[in-house]
Amino acid sequence: MTSPQPSVIARAAREARRPVAIGAAVAVALIVGIVATLAAVADEAPSPPPPAVAATPPPVPTPTPTPAPTPTPAPTPTPTPAPTPKPSAQTKPLFFPPPPPNPSPWTPPGPAVRMVAPKFNIDHPVEHVGVTNNQMDSPADGSYGVGWYPQFGTPGEPGNAILTAHETWNHFQGPFYNLRKAQPGDEFFIEMSNGERYRYRVTSNVRYQVTTMPMGEILWPSTRQPDEEWITLITCGGRIVYDDTGYGDYLDRDVVVAKRVR
Repeated sequence: MTSPQPSVIARAAREARRPVAIGAAVAVALIVGIVATLAAVADEAPSPPPPAVAATPPPVPTPTPTPAPTPTPAPTPTPTPAPTPKPSAQTKPLFFPPPPPNPSPWTPPGPAVRMVAPKFNIDHPVEHVGVTNNQMDSPADGSYGVGWYPQFGTPGEPGNAILTAHETWNHFQGPFYNLRKAQPGDEFFIEMSNGERYRYRVTSNVRYQVTTMPMGEILWPSTRQPDEEWITLITCGGRIVYDDTGYGDYLDRDVVVAKRVR
């Protein structure tokens, strides 16, 4: 076997050692560079740190005060006047004042001119009244007048003379205000235009409900004798129903019958 030649072995050895030498050189160069860098850094004076700036807090917004709402004054309630109670149908004023004096006495036409009854404060002129639409008219002078219906009878003659008047009128006493107190034996007088004065004596006093009055019997009484002279006096009485104005309607009628005495 032939041994390798020394020149070949020497070349191979040299080639094998070359990388190691190159690597060592590189390592040395790196070390030198790092040292130089550190030396340069170490020679530089350190820069002072920037002054610390105190952090300014952001301004806190001042809240705008909200104005308190002005309270709305509570409306003052208007006092409601208590309604005036209406009297029931069973009640009425205890007393009506008499009317003021008649400033101008009224002179009526016709034969019957005046009715007088001192016990009942009656001393009033007589008016002639009639019947309209089957309704008996009231005296024109509600405060002082006594109405007489000639078509039914004439005082001083056989028959039944009908006379009416108000019990109250405009919150005053009417001519027949006290008629409800009449009792058998009480007397009334009718004065005539010729000066005659007839006297009548009460025989009955009856109160009727206005809706059930027996008007035929009242106007033409079946119990009257043909030669008898009667007067029948009619007025409101009894229960009253008032309205909002303070005036009212009577629900009853008082009927007084009297016969002439000589």
